Amino acid sequence: MKLSNHKGKLALGGVIALLLAACAAPIPGFDRVDAPKFASTIPVLSDEEAGDDEQWYRTENNLIVRNVQQSELIAYLPEPGKATGAAVLVLPGGAFQILSMSTEGTEVAELLAEQGIAAFVLKYRLNPTPGSDLLFGIKLAAMMSRIADGGAIEVSEPRATADAIEALRVIDAEADRWSLDRDRIGMIGFSAGAMTVLNVIEEPKPWGPDFVGYVYGPMDAGLTTDKLPPMLAAIARDDELIHYDSFALVERWRKRGGEAALRVYEDGGHGFGLGKNGTDSARFKADLLEWLLSQVSPAD
Repeated sequence: MKLSNHKGKLALGGVIALLLAACAAPIPGFDRVDAPKFASTIPVLSDEEAGDDEQWYRTENNLIVRNVQQSELIAYLPEPGKATGAAVLVLPGGAFQILSMSTEGTEVAELLAEQGIAAFVLKYRLNPTPGSDLLFGIKLAAMMSRIADGGAIEVSEPRATADAIEALRVIDAEADRWSLDRDRIGMIGFSAGAMTVLNVIEEPKPWGPDFVGYVYGPMDAGLTTDKLPPMLAAIARDDELIHYDSFALVERWRKRGGEAALRVYEDGGHGFGLGKNGTDSARFKADLLEWLLSQVSPAD
């Protein structure tokens, strides 16, 4: 399968700060934990030659994983009386080094399920990293040494795109099992997850997505397809990782005939998830729900 290769440039210093804060277990408050047991998981794709085992960490408010070799869907289904028949595939971010599983994954899915929307968090495959925390820390330190050059780092992972495409196929194939409407299956991605959403849009396929959320992904990304679903793009003006001079992606989306809504917050930084308390990005949760409900409401 030919995979499109969008590469978003993230400010190098910001990426390292994010990864150190999120991944390095020796930092106080970041503890290695056993893999959690989710109520409902569906295998998607795996590597024939697995590398280092997954490593999971818990912080004060997040659950994080790296070295994913087996992608999985984690299902959050609404109560039957609330179910609308709509579904959303949720893709966490983490520069393809980690996945921010709580703030950009399960918390989002729980919110959607409460609204009657079936949600599936995709734990997708990532760039391989050293198994030990020490070696991983050394790798990050080497990356930090390049900060003085004022450069940027390009991040990509074709397997993440393959996982997302297969995940959509699985949801479409099993729609009857979950009482889903195949015409109301969307995606929402955060950061690297947003980049993956864009890659999926560019790939020809017979199923979805019918609408997409693009949350603090690169705003200068290009487009080559005209088959564009409605999109909600969201970003904070003080985003320390995604540097942009314009909202070119939104403009290109509209020029190619797609509907595109844009929400820009004065502050909140990168990785605000559903919204960071005490910042303008706290409005995102309500904005997201309002937009999503407008997309998933059955046609008259």
